[in-house]
Amino acid sequence: MSIQLHTQAKLNDPIPGALGLAWQIGELQVDFRRRGILLTYAPERGELTVGDHSEEAFSIRYENAFSAIGSILKEDDRTIAGISIQDRRDYILVLPDSKRRKLEDLRGAVIGVPYAQETFDELWRAAAMHDLESALYGAGIARNDVSLKDLGTDTGKAADRGAVTRRVMEALLRGEADAVLVSGISGFALQNWLGARPLEGFHRGADQWEGFLSAAKVQVLTIPAGLSAEQQAAADRVLAHAIAASQWAIGHRAEANRLIAREMGIPETAVEVAYSANLHAQLDLEPTTEKLEALEQYKQFLFSRRFLARNAGVKDALDAQRFHAARLLIESGQIELPGMEPVSPYALADVPRSFFTDRPPAHILSGDKEALEAAKSYAAWIKDGESDRDRYRQLPFEQLKQLAASGLLGLMVPKAYGGPGISVFTLTEIFKIISAADGSLGQIPQNHHFFVKTVELVGTEEQKAFFFSEVLKGAQFGNALAERGLKSYNEMSTRLKSDGKGGYRLSGTKYYATGALYSHWIPVSALDESNKRITAMVPRHAEGVTVIDDWSGVGQRTTASGSVILRDVEVPQAHILPHWKIFEPPQIFAAFGQIMHAAIDVGIAQAALADAAWFVREKTRPPLKSGLERASDDPDQIRRFGELGIRLHAAEALLEKAARLIDEAEQELNAESAGRATLAVDSAKYFATEVAIEVTNALFEVAGSASMDQKYNLDRHWRNVRIHTLHDPARLKLHHTGSWFLNGIYHEYKI
Repeated sequence: MSIQLHTQAKLNDPIPGALGLAWQIGELQVDFRRRGILLTYAPERGELTVGDHSEEAFSIRYENAFSAIGSILKEDDRTIAGISIQDRRDYILVLPDSKRRKLEDLRGAVIGVPYAQETFDELWRAAAMHDLESALYGAGIARNDVSLKDLGTDTGKAADRGAVTRRVMEALLRGEADAVLVSGISGFALQNWLGARPLEGFHRGADQWEGFLSAAKVQVLTIPAGLSAEQQAAADRVLAHAIAASQWAIGHRAEANRLIAREMGIPETAVEVAYSANLHAQLDLEPTTEKLEALEQYKQFLFSRRFLARNAGVKDALDAQRFHAARLLIESGQIELPGMEPVSPYALADVPRSFFTDRPPAHILSGDKEALEAAKSYAAWIKDGESDRDRYRQLPFEQLKQLAASGLLGLMVPKAYGGPGISVFTLTEIFKIISAADGSLGQIPQNHHFFVKTVELVGTEEQKAFFFSEVLKGAQFGNALAERGLKSYNEMSTRLKSDGKGGYRLSGTKYYATGALYSHWIPVSALDESNKRITAMVPRHAEGVTVIDDWSGVGQRTTASGSVILRDVEVPQAHILPHWKIFEPPQIFAAFGQIMHAAIDVGIAQAALADAAWFVREKTRPPLKSGLERASDDPDQIRRFGELGIRLHAAEALLEKAARLIDEAEQELNAESAGRATLAVDSAKYFATEVAIEVTNALFEVAGSASMDQKYNLDRHWRNVRIHTLHDPARLKLHHTGSWFLNGIYHEYKI
């Protein structure tokens, strides 16, 4: 008989651990990517390497007690950072048609015992035999009442442990054994594929670890001894993520099973059949006195069986400080606990290069009229699927390709350089149109146009010719402006330094980098050696640039407003723009950046009011006993829509006035024209914020409780507006405008 076993399952599979679970969750990798530290994980060995395999690299291992004790006592260079005690279910299995039902039925039976000739398998066999003999004794069966048959294989190699499982199956099917003693994944495999039945009265591993002989129960996390302070900090972060993963698993059992199964290459249904139903609590790594005693007891067993050359105490190898330091990282909020959603694949790896290269040529728009038509056509196309993109956080790669192809990225390239050179009035109309169709997509190009304007204002002729040409060919600019905890631009940690060879090097960490993930160029705000603010135009795939999609905001979910890490990035002089020069003369640049944000909020509010009207007309019930056939005939509803509509029209009017004043100021720029435009934009920005939040919230007030059903996803309008308006608090605009109305002083934006 020949049996083909298509599985990766092994006889003595490694017990799933918190380290592997943390890796599957992904927050661990994201954390270290932000710090520019390479992690490499070998799940088959339970080994995580921290570093780039240089002399500073070190490994963290999650291993069985036998291996861990060997590395501690033989190598004498590793310490214990965590311990867990986990069950693996043991079974006595018979074929489904066997007449044997209980342990008592085994008298006179041949029991097959798997055996691959390795040290650890010998230990497992000894432990299994101990449990088996105890169980038989409890059932009134003497040791000589049964026959034990070793089910060995031709190979003892760990890489072919599947051969052991095949041998056990053959023994049952050929009648060589009446029953077999199996454990873990092998037990699951036989039950799943053969329909094998576990005998009643022998179901080991369900929270029963009273016997220290079960080698698979004690698992140890070890780290090298003598780590440097920097390495210890990295080890603490790894351990903290493992601790956080074990805590998360207890409350997210089904999700944890899925991730554990994926790491081990086994079916999800196998996890609790092969291991304890209490596995999730057993992932805990705290090295308690009880666990240390169990490990010490197991070590004594190994020494008594002459598996160890010396008998040193394992308690001395405990590095208790590591676990304590890891706990503090979690308690202080320095480690992000696993979120409600899986980590984005683009937080762990980069966007495929094909997204940037496989594109049709970009259309060059002729002017304002064609630009408006292109925006309307594009908005109609992206509207379909907008809600699902938000709901499932489906990043809009195809939609952004089409944005470039439509020519809408080239809107602000001046006519003198081959672009349409549209007015700011038209630009704000376009932002409203696109944002009404998809608020996230509306926000993404804001920074793009902001930096196109930067090139226009302070770029050299050579820089304008080069970067405007890039934009007209469809290149997108992202941004790397903000830093966590930044109170003023003078405190920026991102720095540009001379390399002494005529070029420069750029290093820093940025967040809220909206659009950077999708962009060909990332404009980076930094301070030069004179402490002046510059913009470095960095190619998206330059060496030393890492873009991480770690945005987890409740709204604007597909903007990819995550992190940009810059590590000693080479920047030529030709890619450096003196951003500080924009703010020396009177300027409307800050107003230009702000008015696009206001237009985004107004566009989202327009969409929310339209959805509210649709819902009231089509879904909302009229008030009970009102005698009305439709909710849309309710006088109170009509009145409220009147209030909302008037306020929205007022916000639109302020926006239009501000846009026209910017256009006028650009024709004749001075302190007065810049002040008028800035005042108008501050007014529009404040009122747009207030109205957009009111309208998106009032949607549910007028539509009723049915509108809260998740299937409609109407809360996306409020989430998008609420989070987007926080980037520049509207309350500050009242101080800016108040200074004018009270004292006749225009606010000036400076850096």
